[in-house]
Order: sequence, then C-alpha cells, then structure tokens
Amino acid sequence: MYYNKNEITLLYNKNRELDRKTLAMAHTLRKHINKQEINTVHVSETLFYFLLDKLGCDPKEIIDKSQPYYQNELKDMDLDKEAWFEIIMHHPELLRAPIAVYHDKAIICKASNDILYLV
Repeated sequence: MYYNKNEITLLYNKNRELDRKTLAMAHTLRKHINKQEINTVHVSETLFYFLLDKLGCDPKEIIDKSQPYYQNELKDMDLDKEAWFEIIMHHPELLRAPIAVYHDKAIICKASNDILYLV
C-alpha cells in the first residue's frame, strides 16, 4: 500500500455498508481516491505506526472488538504494538474501518460524512 498526503487515502472493507458509503462520500470531495480494501492490501508496519500516530491512539483502539476472532481469542489480552501489528497482518478484518487519511490527518469514520473533517 502507498500513501500520498495530497490525496484522500481510504482503508475500507468492501463488505460493510458504512465503508461503501464513506467511499462514495470521498468521491464527492476529490476526483481520485487512493482506495485500499483491507482484505486485499498489505498494511505495512510503517503504515500501521503512521496511522496510530496520526489517530493519536493505541493499537487496541483501532481494533473492531465486535469481530468473533477478537471476542473468542483476544478479548482479555494485553498486547504491545508489535503483537497487534502481527495480528492485523493475519486478520485484517479486525481493523476498524473505514480509516481516512488526508494531508497528514487521519480519522476513523463512524459515519460516512466524518470524512468531511479531513478537508
């Protein structure tokens, strides 16, 4: 995956309605969107730490705790950043999405119009 600060980068899950709506909203803001579908792209360690820094959060905050794998395997675990990165590498569906990045700002979109906070 690549990142260009002059374009909207959207990490999203094409299987979720909110993510598809956020992608549609992003297209109303900019002609070109760097679409990164989390089940098909490789989230690099550099990008993982970049997102944590720009979001100002720890790794557990970008984990979708409603996922069955989290509930069954990870719920009560206290892991460091490296361990969370490894888990996301093997289970990208755990990443809360959509995550939008633009001009060195990032946001986890809880509603499709949250992407407007970036522009």
